Amino acid sequence: MTTRYLSLLFLVGCEKAADILPGHTRPVLEHDWHHPRDLRLAATPFSPADPAAALFQASSGLKAFIVPASADRIVRLSVAVPLGRLHEAPGEAGAAQLLVNLITRGREVSPRLADLGAGLDVEQSLDATRVSLDVLPEDWRVGLDLLLGLVADPDLDPATIAAYRTGPGYDMPMAGIDGDGFRPKIELARRLYGYPLAPPDPGTRVTEAAVRALAARAFGPRQIVLGIGGPVERPEVEAAIETATRAWRPAPPVDRARTLIEARPPGPTFHTVDVPSLEGWLAIGKVIGPVADADRAPLAAMAFILSERLNIAAREIRGLTNRDAFLLPETGSGAGLLQIRTGGRPEAVAPLIRFSWDEIERFHHPTEPVHEAELTRAKGWLINAEWRGRLEGSAQASATFALEQVRHGGTDRLMQWPRAVEAITVDQVKAIASRTLDPASLVTVVAGPLEAIRAARHPRWPIALNDLVPAASAK
Repeated sequence: MTTRYLSLLFLVGCEKAADILPGHTRPVLEHDWHHPRDLRLAATPFSPADPAAALFQASSGLKAFIVPASADRIVRLSVAVPLGRLHEAPGEAGAAQLLVNLITRGREVSPRLADLGAGLDVEQSLDATRVSLDVLPEDWRVGLDLLLGLVADPDLDPATIAAYRTGPGYDMPMAGIDGDGFRPKIELARRLYGYPLAPPDPGTRVTEAAVRALAARAFGPRQIVLGIGGPVERPEVEAAIETATRAWRPAPPVDRARTLIEARPPGPTFHTVDVPSLEGWLAIGKVIGPVADADRAPLAAMAFILSERLNIAAREIRGLTNRDAFLLPETGSGAGLLQIRTGGRPEAVAPLIRFSWDEIERFHHPTEPVHEAELTRAKGWLINAEWRGRLEGSAQASATFALEQVRHGGTDRLMQWPRAVEAITVDQVKAIASRTLDPASLVTVVAGPLEAIRAARHPRWPIALNDLVPAASAK
């Protein structure tokens, strides 16, 4: 009797609340939220540190950006150097990665870091490497000595060098789409260009002579740039840098011509790599050459808009993936691998390729405009998220200035970025897309359990991998 009564009450309650979601107190789709354009938010002015005022040059030629901030609780010490695959001379393939390993994992590094209660943060790219260390204010001198020691007297252990062999350059595909170890990205770079855009062949031996030659070029006082941000006294930092570097000898100048990558016409446009995995992963892209300064802001806006469209089409509407990203090269010249990265369950792989291609083709369709609202969001992200995020606070600003100095020989482009972004028009975005996103020039690489991917069919979007490209072209 009690059970029937409770069931009746439940059914009556459901009938009255048929348009209410569980846990909600109001009908579905009924709300009083304001549209974002109607919100009147307080202004949040942002004034970044002045790189010209922060710059200090020691008598050795070493540059440092010192950004004091008494309110901060830690000091960030950074060293940026022109070290990456694009700086390797003939016979030095693999030396850049080995050199980074040697200076950050040497025999004496770990105990000294343990004494400081700190760790090294390493950011590597094709043409620059930045190593940063966060320490307590009372430890900044010890931290500075440690960091300068890594590049002034690197531990180039002959036994370690002799035992080293280059690896495959990628992580397992299930590691996610972020980072340089994303396997489809590595496979794409190898098929489009090869070394140095892609890592050297696995098993390549690196000689001690190659490591020492690269270190001699990368670690000279005129190549190294420091960043120091936090609760420090500028005169004390300048004096410490001058004392530590006064006896350093100059190094050969960096050959900037070696850092150039030129676009190449693609060969086969579809490749597959059979990898044991629960999911499939893919990269779609091409190699682009150096990007003119006038094109950098429109290209960045196009990248944001395409990433937004990809995520709406693949994630928000269809739930095929957690992320669908369009990424630009991270090099001083802007040259490198332009790519889409995404992945999902086997049945989602073919639809992801199809809908990614569709979004690229939208940029070329004469009746598919780039909307002002899209461009406004892109500008907001490029200035208030990316640019401001790189300069927010003394620690981040000092590290950013150092890396920018190494890559571009100055900070003018960085500081003029907001003005360049604000000047972007929708016509410029469409124009840069037509020049860089020709669908016929793009190459697709799929890595994952190929048998499962080829056999799988999504219940709502039953697109087959073999329907997208003839099997004979998949290599």
